[in-house]
Formats: sequence, structure tokens, C-alpha cells
Amino acid sequence: MKKQITIQTENGFQVLDLEISFDNDNMDEASVMTIKTNYQGKEIIASGNHYPWTDAYANLQKQLPENVKLICCVACRYGNGCPVGDGPDELFCTKDVSVSCKSDLFFYTEDDNERQKRSKGYTDYCNDFQPQTSDFFTYNDYRFYLDD
Repeated sequence: MKKQITIQTENGFQVLDLEISFDNDNMDEASVMTIKTNYQGKEIIASGNHYPWTDAYANLQKQLPENVKLICCVACRYGNGCPVGDGPDELFCTKDVSVSCKSDLFFYTEDDNERQKRSKGYTDYCNDFQPQTSDFFTYNDYRFYLDD
């Protein structure tokens, strides 16, 4: 599967091409996700083995230079998972509501209209991006794996 992801460098924003693969054609049975990309002529191979694979994106971030940051929904403070079960490559944008615990997400992830309005992919990006921080509740594991 091919995707693109936005990064921020000292010189502004840039888009990286990603090649994403799994160790099993049936995603429900996959146990490893691999992301391949190139940055400044260097091949980067990141992997994750924790469904729904936020750890693969954290591993990608760790392999980029320190001054280069992923700017996408999986790394955003507003990119929350579903409290009743996450799907791969799906987060819910809560930039316009206050979320302080996972139960605050039930309405936004279980109401069909809200799901449709808020559903985003891990590599999606918008101008409201804010990085995850320890003092702002975000219900996804990206920061946990980043600090791991």
C-alpha cells in the first residue's frame, strides 16, 4: 500500500512517500507492519508489531533526524482512537471538543454522523495539527511508543 506523510523540517514542510506492507495478506491476522521511505537519500525501514500499528509510525519518527517531525493525525494531540476498539489507520479528530478521558470519546466515535465527520487516517494532515504532549490527553499510543 502506498501513502504519503507530511514532515516538518528546518526548511518547512515536505511530503515523504511511504510503502506500507504487512506480514500477512489478511490484515486481521497480520502481526507486523513495515513502513519504507527515503529521506535525504537514505532508506528508512520502520516496523511495528502492536495492532493497530501506531508503534510503526513512532518507530519511523525515531529514525528521522531529531529536527524532523511527523505532521499527521497519528502524531496529533487531536487524533484519538475509538474507546470500544481501534481499527488500523483510523483515528477521530476532536480538535473542536474537550477530551480529558477516553469516555469523553464515546459520542464522537459511536454516533454514525460524528464518526463520518471525524474519521481520519494516520497520515492525514490539516492546519490545526498540534503535537502530542504529556499534559494534553490523547487516546492513542503514538506518544507511548515514541517515548519507549
